[in-house]
Amino acid sequence: MEELEVDGLVIREVETGEADKMITLLTGERGRLSISGKGLSSIRHKYAASSQLFSYSTYLLKRRNKYWYIADAFYIDNFMELRYDLDKLSLANYICEVVYEFAQEEIENRELMSLTLNTLYALAKKENLPEEQLRGAFEFRMAVQEGFMPDLEGCAVCGRDVSGEDSTLDVMNGRLLCRSCRTRLENDPAYLADETAKILIRVSPAVLAALRFIEYAPPKKFLSFALDKTELSLFSVVCERYLLNHVEHGFSSLEYYKKMKKK
Repeated sequence: MEELEVDGLVIREVETGEADKMITLLTGERGRLSISGKGLSSIRHKYAASSQLFSYSTYLLKRRNKYWYIADAFYIDNFMELRYDLDKLSLANYICEVVYEFAQEEIENRELMSLTLNTLYALAKKENLPEEQLRGAFEFRMAVQEGFMPDLEGCAVCGRDVSGEDSTLDVMNGRLLCRSCRTRLENDPAYLADETAKILIRVSPAVLAALRFIEYAPPKKFLSFALDKTELSLFSVVCERYLLNHVEHGFSSLEYYKKMKKK
């Protein structure tokens, strides 16, 4: 019987019986792991604290057939602060749904584990960090780490530096366009005849600086930037659209989060 000791974060839980459930762990060493557990839904279960959504623990796992089960668990944290704020709770659910989308079964992804833990820690512990900033930075960093890194050095057509002016992010091609090149493209019959998706978003100098920072910042520093309220709103739109258009679908948890914010 295969055994595995690993630090893991519960990113999904599904009830499978009166007191049974399946949980999905995110790990750095082995990606996503599916855990089956008899009685895990019961508060009396010895591993109840380590089998709740957002719980972070060290697990001793044993494999039976295609599923793992918990042989022992040593609780580390469960980001309890998230459960006291409905907005934060719904945002954390969205974060975990995105992570589940990108994590692969039994495939190492230490960067994804680090990004997820750092994001949940900031959401739970850093009261003064705007949710728009956290969500946008997570979305954009996720896109970058998972292979959708855009070229933000300058205009992809003419090469001009656009740091001091409004520019355009060509989402599906992962590139920047200056005003002149965008205008020329939009008047080019060949470009207009191309049926591939054309998603162009205005990017201000401040937002561009934030995106560049997120691309290259150390894992624990990717949230260490500031934007004013107006720029933060644009930043949030740019990051959300960039991620969702590359994933090519939406997330129900994101729609729920937005509804909660409107109340």
